Amino acid sequence: MDSFFGSLFDMVENSNKEIDRCPKCKISFGDFQRSGLLGCSYCYEHFSKSLNPTIKRVQGGLTHTGKIPKSASQEVVSKRKIDELKLRLKDLITEEKFEEAAVVRDEIQELRKSLEEGESDAE
Repeated sequence: MDSFFGSLFDMVENSNKEIDRCPKCKISFGDFQRSGLLGCSYCYEHFSKSLNPTIKRVQGGLTHTGKIPKSASQEVVSKRKIDELKLRLKDLITEEKFEEAAVVRDEIQELRKSLEEGESDAE
């Protein structure tokens, strides 16, 4: 009996996804599931509740950070690291993990200091 209700629930859930369409391009979530392609950039926002868990699992997060080329300078690498640490610091403060936040803050300050020293050496 449980499998009957489970199947019924899956059918209802799938039919709801089929009916839900992006207001811009009119693609349904079912269309996306079949093709693996979204119809427009607004689909990411419209279907976010269904897409975000998958994107997070596959990419490790929801923010696109890109890659740093191997030939990038130490300055570029340090600036990227500072940006990542700033996001981490914000999360730690939100979570009220102030001791960890202080460690991250200090790491940011050290990276900034080394960047400034590198810039003055280049002059």
